[in-house]
Amino acid sequence: MTDRTRRAPLSNRAADWNLALVWVVIVIGLLTAIGCVGFILNESMTSYATCSVRNAGCRSDAGWYSSMGLTLFGGFASVITCGAVGIRRHTRRSGVLYPVAGLGGLLFLTAVGYVLLKVLTGT
Repeated sequence: MTDRTRRAPLSNRAADWNLALVWVVIVIGLLTAIGCVGFILNESMTSYATCSVRNAGCRSDAGWYSSMGLTLFGGFASVITCGAVGIRRHTRRSGVLYPVAGLGGLLFLTAVGYVLLKVLTGT
């Protein structure tokens, strides 16, 4: 049987700095989420304009709805959820890693939304 050792929590001053850093990363994540939604909206409008030409061979409208839903709801949900976990764990060293993971999830969902938009609309 192995004995599981627990790490000591951060000092009060270090925990305060960690909490401030968590909030900074959350705010950066929310601003990035707004930028990602704007990027997907711009790409959707470009695809829509391309598909509005009579002889353009667009496949379906599913790309517009799925890409915006992934980026808007999934992106904000990942940033907010991981940010909340990071706030709860700010007394440990790993507290700031949760909002960073949420930011990574946002960027991943934006990339998936972009690929879905391009593949499903055929533009």
